[in-house]
Amino acid sequence: MPKNFYYLKSFDGGFVDAFNPRDIQDNELSVAQNVILDERKTIRTLGGDTSHEDITDSHAGHLAGGAGVYTFGSDHLKGSASNDYGEDWLAVCDARTGTIDLFDVTSGSFTSSVIDLGGTQSLAINSASNNLTLANGTDTCTVTAAGSASFDDTFKPGDVIQISGLGGGLITSNMNDMFVNAVSDTVLTLNKTFPAEGTSSSGTITFRMLTQAVYYFVDEALRISDASFSTSNQNKWYGYVKRKHFDGITPGGSADSYDNWFSNNNDLAIPTVGVVGAGYPTAGAGYNVNFSSADTGVWDGSEYQIAMTHIYDGNQESLLFIPSSSNTFTPTANQNLTINLLATAPFDERKSGGRIYIRKSGTDYPWSLLVDIDLTRGARTKMDTDYKAWALNSGEQVKVLALELDGENVETYEILNGYTPDEFANSIGATGEGYKTAVVANRRCFIANMKIKNKEDGGASKVQYRDRIMYTPIGRFDTFPSSFFIDVTQGDSEEWVKLEEFSDRLLAFKQRKLYIINISSPTSGGWFLEDVKDFAGIRHPAAIVKTEFGVVWVNEYGCYIYDGRQVKNLLINKVKESTWGNFIKPTSIIGYVPKQFYVYVLKDCFADAGDVYIYDFRTGSWVTGLSAFVDDYNRTNNVIDWNNNMLTVYQAKNDATEYWENTGEHWDDISADNWEDLTASTPPIYVKQWSDDAATKAATKIDIKTKDIDFEAPAYTKRLYSVICTYKSSAVQEDPILYSTDGGTSFTAFDGDFSSTSDWKTLKATLTRPVSCQSVRLQVTNPTNNGTLEVNDMSLEFRPVRKRIPTS
Repeated sequence: MPKNFYYLKSFDGGFVDAFNPRDIQDNELSVAQNVILDERKTIRTLGGDTSHEDITDSHAGHLAGGAGVYTFGSDHLKGSASNDYGEDWLAVCDARTGTIDLFDVTSGSFTSSVIDLGGTQSLAINSASNNLTLANGTDTCTVTAAGSASFDDTFKPGDVIQISGLGGGLITSNMNDMFVNAVSDTVLTLNKTFPAEGTSSSGTITFRMLTQAVYYFVDEALRISDASFSTSNQNKWYGYVKRKHFDGITPGGSADSYDNWFSNNNDLAIPTVGVVGAGYPTAGAGYNVNFSSADTGVWDGSEYQIAMTHIYDGNQESLLFIPSSSNTFTPTANQNLTINLLATAPFDERKSGGRIYIRKSGTDYPWSLLVDIDLTRGARTKMDTDYKAWALNSGEQVKVLALELDGENVETYEILNGYTPDEFANSIGATGEGYKTAVVANRRCFIANMKIKNKEDGGASKVQYRDRIMYTPIGRFDTFPSSFFIDVTQGDSEEWVKLEEFSDRLLAFKQRKLYIINISSPTSGGWFLEDVKDFAGIRHPAAIVKTEFGVVWVNEYGCYIYDGRQVKNLLINKVKESTWGNFIKPTSIIGYVPKQFYVYVLKDCFADAGDVYIYDFRTGSWVTGLSAFVDDYNRTNNVIDWNNNMLTVYQAKNDATEYWENTGEHWDDISADNWEDLTASTPPIYVKQWSDDAATKAATKIDIKTKDIDFEAPAYTKRLYSVICTYKSSAVQEDPILYSTDGGTSFTAFDGDFSSTSDWKTLKATLTRPVSCQSVRLQVTNPTNNGTLEVNDMSLEFRPVRKRIPTS
C-alpha cells in the first residue's frame, strides 16, 4: 500500500492526563512541560519571571510568604500640594517591622516606612533551660521546646514566623519565612525542613510573628490591617486630604489647612473633651457650648443632656462622647434657644466636622441633633439651613455665636447614620484589632474573621470572630457598627480565609466550603445565601484571583471558576485528580496574566521549586512549567501592576551565609551576585514581573508528548518511516524528536537535528529502518543544549499494513 501522512496541525487542547494517552484528542498533549499555547495552535517555550520594567533595583525589607503586596491608583501624586495627574503605587509590607513601603511610578523609587502599623509580636525562648529541638520530616519540620515554653499562647495555624538566634551546633542564621501548619503548647509544626537538625543548648531563640498585611483602597485612601493579629499593630488609614478648616480666618496666625498624603490610625475616635460652659476646650479634641433664651419658641423647660461626635471624611461619624460633668442645660419654656459654639484649632486632617446632640436628662430617648458642625464652613442648627461662619476669638480659639433653635429637631443620630449611638463600637482601629480579609463591593467594605474588642468585658480584652462577616454602611468605608454583621455559619471548625466579589455576589471562602451570598439589594435585609459549595474552599488567601472571566481559585480538589452564574472545576476531564493532588499544597497560590488571558498556579509561595500549572482561557487548555519562577525564593501574593503585568516580590528564604553553604547543589541556580547580599542583616527583596517572552530552558527540560496515535485504525499494524516537523529553535538540538510505540514509556530518537533558527524551518526526522507498531507517541525536547523551541505542526509518514494486531 502507498505511504500516508497523519497530520498534527493544532495543539490548542493542551495537557491532558485525565485519560489514557490513547484516548485524548489529536490537538491534546499527554505532556506539555515548559511550553505555552498562547498562539493557540502553535507550541512555544514558556516565559517566566523577569526584572520589573519600572522597579529594577533591589529594596531592603522582609517578606511574609503569600502576603504583603498591593497595587493601587490615585488621583494625586506623592507629596504636598500634589497635582491631580493620577499616580500608580506599589505597597510592600516589611513583615518584620510592621511598616509599609510605597513605590510611586512618577518618582520611580521606594519611600520606606510611610505607614507604621506598630510592630510585630515575638516569643523568646532561652534554650539553655528549654532544650529546643529541631527535627526534619517530609516537607515539614517541628520545633519542640521542653520546660516552660508555650507556643500556642502566641502562634496559631496560618501564621508566618521568623526564627533567629539558633545555637548549640545548629545553623545560627535567620529563617525568614516559615508557615505554621499546626501548633500545640510546646511544638510548632512548620512547612519547610531545616538546613540542620538537633538540639540547641545555649542562647536565646526568638520566634517572631511576621505581619501579613491586608489592604483595600477606595476613595483615594488605602486601609491596612494585620491578618496576624499582632498585639502591637493597629489598623491604619493612608490617604490624600485637601481640606481647609475655619475658612476665612487664621487661628494662631496661619490657616488650618491640609493638602498632602497622611497616615493615621483608622479608629474614628470620639471627642475627649466638651462641656456646657464658656471656656474653650483642648485643641482638636471637642467642643464647648453655652446657651441663652429669648423670643418665642416651643421648648418645654425640661433639662437636657448633651453629647458630641467627630465627623471624618465628610460622612463618617464617631460614636457619642457624653461629658461626665457640666453636661446639661435647661431652656426657658416657650422661648427660643440661642447657642454659642466654642472650639480650639487645629483639628486632625481627617476630621471634617462634628455634631452636638441632646436628649432629656434621665431618659433613654433618642439623641436628637442640636448643632451640625462643618470645620470649614461653620455651624447650623438645622440640616436644611445655611452654615453660620466661624469667627476668631483670640489665638487659636474659634467660635460660632448666636445660633438659634426654636425647638427639638426631628433628626436623630440613628436617622442621620442608619444605626444607633448605642453600638458598642463603630470602627475597628484599636491596638491588636484587625481582620483577615477585606473587599469593597457595591460601595461597601466587607471584612471577615476579625479580632475586635470584647463587648462582654467592656473592651478590656480582644476576641476573634472566626465565623463573622462585617460590613459598612454605603459609602462609609471605615465605619463598622458592631451590629452590622452576618454570621452565615458558626461552629463548623473552619474560619473565613478570603472574601471576593463578582457580579453582585460576595464569595466567602472557608477552608473547605464556599458560600455565595447575593448582595445585589441596596439594603442588607435583601441579602441572602444563594449557594454553598462543599470542597470548594481555600487554604491560603492568595489562592484566589479575580479575572474578567470570573473569580478563579485553587485547592487540593481542583481549580475552580465562578462566572456569576455557576462554579466550574477547570480540571474536569483535563488533569487527573492524583496528578493535581501531588502538585498542590496548602501554600499554593494563583496569579493572572491579563495580557495573555491565562492564570498560573504556583506550587508553593514558600521557598520551593517554582513549578506552575497554567490555564489559558482562550483555549481552555492546561500546560505545566518547571521552575517558571526562580526556585527556593519566598514570594508574596501576586498583583496586577499599572502596566497590566503580573507582579510579585521575592526574597531568599534565609539571610545568612551559613544557610546557603549547607544546602548544597539545590542553590546552583542562584547568581553569584546574590550571595554577597544575603549576608546583610536586612536581606534584599526583588520586584519581578511575569514575561511572556520565551525563557531559555535547560537541556531536556522542554518536554512535549503527543497523544498515543493509532492512525484511526487501532486493529491494524502500521509501519512508521519518518516525522516532518515545522519548528524554530534558539540552539542546535541533536535528535530532538523521539517516539514510543504501543503505549510504552521508553522513547527512542529519530535521526535529524534542529538547527539554530529564528525562522520557521522543516526537519524530516527519519529512522534507519521502519518501525512496525499499533500506535506511536511522539516526543519533542531540547536534548543537548539550553534554549527555546517552537513547534507549529508535525506529520507522521506511515504505511498501513493489512495485518491485524495479534490478540491473546
